[in-house]
Amino acid sequence: MKNYNPNGKNNFITIAVGLVYFWFGALKFVLDMSPAEELAKNTIHELTFGLVPDRLSIILLAIWEVGLGILLIFGWFRRQAVILGLVHMVCTFSPLLFFPNEIFGNAPLSLTLVGQYIMKNLIIIAALVSVYERKQ
Repeated sequence: MKNYNPNGKNNFITIAVGLVYFWFGALKFVLDMSPAEELAKNTIHELTFGLVPDRLSIILLAIWEVGLGILLIFGWFRRQAVILGLVHMVCTFSPLLFFPNEIFGNAPLSLTLVGQYIMKNLIIIAALVSVYERKQ
């Protein structure tokens, strides 16, 4: 396990992304606390063909996000954490395929609030890619 290095590469970005993951994940542990809960449940329902009960899917997502946040905040298993984060980020874009009416507004290229929530993940992807540590 790699020790935390406060002077290491991009630690501020890593900690910031970790805090976002931790916070957003923690909200999902409390029923109806997360503004993304319904979207997450519906998306996971589609991705798993309805095989995972909604409440269980949110708890598992909360565990994933909080765990990922802790790994990033403390700089533990950074390489693996970034990969898990990127996998998560790919899944966050699946509502574009499943629920386009919830993502796009009426005007060309306009986004709903849900669409903006999803598109902000491009910044998280860029941050994760920038802190990815390649094996030497």
